[in-house]
Amino acid sequence: MGEKDQLLDVFDKFREALFSNDVQTMKELMAEEYIGYDPLGNPQDRDLSINAYQPGCAKLDTYDVEDVEVRIIGEVGIIAGKGYIHGTFAGCEFEHRLRFIDLYVNRDGKWQLYMSQVTPLGSS
Repeated sequence: MGEKDQLLDVFDKFREALFSNDVQTMKELMAEEYIGYDPLGNPQDRDLSINAYQPGCAKLDTYDVEDVEVRIIGEVGIIAGKGYIHGTFAGCEFEHRLRFIDLYVNRDGKWQLYMSQVTPLGSS
């Protein structure tokens, strides 16, 4: 398996962890210093992100991606594309069409999500 395939495998495992509220896998796949930015531009650290996916909190029923591009520059992996996410959080429905960019770092031979940015897209 090539480096890009390994990185995409981690990306897919993270998406599956979100679907199944597998916070242990999320912890393994996220760097300690992770920072992400939600569709409103609010920062979210690793703990906040993981806590949002504790069983009984966020529940995804759809997370589709398209136009995915993968690049690797040294120890940094970049995955960018478009996504559609639908689910509930604390009983409230949410839906987002997004353009995303995720930065990963390769430490000790393992890829970890380091930073994530999403930008809302208009209705299509």
